[in-house]
Amino acid sequence: MRRGLWPVAIVIALALASATTALAGSDHHVTAALEPVGASGVSGLVQLTAMPQGGTKITVIAFGLEPGTEYVSLYYDNHVCELEPYSEEDVIGGVYTANAGGVGRTSGTADDDLDEINSVSVRDAATFALLACADVHPGG
Repeated sequence: MRRGLWPVAIVIALALASATTALAGSDHHVTAALEPVGASGVSGLVQLTAMPQGGTKITVIAFGLEPGTEYVSLYYDNHVCELEPYSEEDVIGGVYTANAGGVGRTSGTADDDLDEINSVSVRDAATFALLACADVHPGG
């Protein structure tokens, strides 16, 4: 994709995702919108793909972040990104930093299957404040 078209593709993807909280492409793939928490202004997309051998590949793309600030994303059993007893394995790809445009990206593979992951967050790595949450299986 040409460099000039990339921002247009992101805007289209966000528009589609915000029309509905989660768009199920199949039983093996879900795209969910990251919704801002409070007045954070953080939004984005989460893509989850069931792996053939078990587990789930998770990719987070967040917008509206503070450039140069570190963030962390977690996945949860609950639908509202409420902190649970968690392990380091619940962190998606480790700490990541927002670029000059306020965009951050991380990805990783969870041991849990897709149907066991109900939400994904973006949190400030320093304060652990919840900035955005995606409900992966709304109404589930």
